[in-house]
Amino acid sequence: MFSKRYEAEQHELKEKIPELEAFLSTETDKTDNLQKFIAKIKQVTSPTELTSELVNEFIDKIVVSAPRYLDGKRYQMIDIHYKGVGIIKMQTPEEFEKGFQAKMKQRRQKSA
Repeated sequence: MFSKRYEAEQHELKEKIPELEAFLSTETDKTDNLQKFIAKIKQVTSPTELTSELVNEFIDKIVVSAPRYLDGKRYQMIDIHYKGVGIIKMQTPEEFEKGFQAKMKQRRQKSA
């Protein structure tokens, strides 16, 4: 009786081996992909220079607006559209104008 149960259990376990090996292989692939992604992110968290690989990997497009001048200094808006995210912390034109006017007011007060 014990021998029959033992043999049945052994048979079941042998049948599960291919399924478990496939599962292990899939999970290993997922882990490898995650490790590669983490390595890419680590490169980006403190880049020393903007390389073409970084731009191609994470940035969809860069939009450079027309320059504006304030007290002889040139200011220019740059919008960076990230892949899968869009623009992060984008200012609306009203917010940009408000900041621009506040900066002008500060400069007038300093010069007075």
